[in-house]
Amino acid sequence: MTTEQSPSIYEALTHFVAAKKSAKSAQASHQELGRFVAWVGRERKVAELSPSEVAEYAQQIGLGGSESVHRLSPVKVFLAYWKDQGWIENGLASHLRVPRTRRTTAAAKTGTRTNGRSTFTGSQLSQEGYDRLVGQLDDLKDQRASVLEDIKRAMADKDFRENAPLDAAKDQQGIVELRIRELEASINNAQILPEGASSKVARSSVGARVTLKDTNSGKTLAYTLVDVHEADVTEGKISTTSPVGQALLDRMVGEEVTINVPKGTLRYLVQRITATS
Repeated sequence: MTTEQSPSIYEALTHFVAAKKSAKSAQASHQELGRFVAWVGRERKVAELSPSEVAEYAQQIGLGGSESVHRLSPVKVFLAYWKDQGWIENGLASHLRVPRTRRTTAAAKTGTRTNGRSTFTGSQLSQEGYDRLVGQLDDLKDQRASVLEDIKRAMADKDFRENAPLDAAKDQQGIVELRIRELEASINNAQILPEGASSKVARSSVGARVTLKDTNSGKTLAYTLVDVHEADVTEGKISTTSPVGQALLDRMVGEEVTINVPKGTLRYLVQRITATS
């Protein structure tokens, strides 16, 4: 199925709810599904959603433990339904991992590295990434009018005691407004990386492309270090908040990097660092 043929995410939600309407668990989880749909964009096509966006949603829940499992479970079922319907070829549910609870060090809170070099605490984005956030913000602001119309239609039913459409519309309004505030904060605090031709740099930073040699397998690979808003593993763009991204920051050519990940230990030799934008 092509992107043009795939349903919008909101259409997929409507289809899913109709198919599961007899299940009490599906009815109870509509708020979580509404939050997810509002976060990723209700008018987007199902086929447009990337694994990195699904993973980012799980991270932004920011809870960890049983609470995250409870909140993410209905979304996992929803994403699995997409695959069952043939709307996507590769499953997305597996990328919705429960975030681990992590201790935040003083250095992480202030954005200052332990070696004394200060780092920028806002989002460092390429012009393309910045424009993408602005576009998402514009789309959400357009959704405001649609949500208000939903509320007006629901309020036409004078029985407010059991008005599920009104509750859902108000939940949707809260989600949209929350996401608007988040995007506005990211945009207002963003630092746009300068454009220019690729050039070698002494140390890796956001926007740098780092070429590595896996010392275990001998294979060569490369990652571009980006802000979480631009992360896309399919394009080799990894977030500097991820374990690998964090480990590759502030490195020099010739350094050996050891990274502990759930599947084991990665060992890389930094071969080249290029500033790209």
